[in-house]
Amino acid sequence: MNSLLRGFILLAATSASIAVKVGDKLPFINLHHGFPPDMVNIREYAIDRNMIIVGLPGASLPPDPHSKSPSYLENQDALKAIGVEEVLIYCVNDAAVMQGWAENQGIEGSMITFMGDPAGELTKALDMSMTHPGPPSVGIIGRCKRFALHVVNGEVKIVRVSEAEDDPAGDDNPEATLAPAMISAIKGEANYEL
Repeated sequence: MNSLLRGFILLAATSASIAVKVGDKLPFINLHHGFPPDMVNIREYAIDRNMIIVGLPGASLPPDPHSKSPSYLENQDALKAIGVEEVLIYCVNDAAVMQGWAENQGIEGSMITFMGDPAGELTKALDMSMTHPGPPSVGIIGRCKRFALHVVNGEVKIVRVSEAEDDPAGDDNPEATLAPAMISAIKGEANYEL
């Protein structure tokens, strides 16, 4: 095998396993919104927006203490004060599940949007697939990690992931990806301006 081909194979193998990082542009991947679903290209959707994208292992219903939307609903004023225009929450679920969860969470009229990633395409593109062997052993397959991204004009500014070896879904310690932590992180960005 010539060195050029070996180099290409090595590059392809390593780039496929590199997680999203600060400075990356969002990929051209469609999420599903509403039901029947509208296809929303996340890269195009994020242009000219200051937003937080939250990925969750799955939709949950109250009184689940790990549900993300209450944290973001309760902190809308603080988020708006630092320039965040929208919080997009998604799961590896279909649009019907996400629409039902949105209704249950009472997000209508808020800055929060729920979308689905039914085939896990965005999750895979961001390298945020939950790969720990624990969840699949109990039937939880193809889910995304619990994470939050601050994205401005399609570019990732902050990446936070809540996971641990004994807690791959981040259920025991989700704080790094909840609204108060993201507000602090955004305020701490070197180029923070209103």
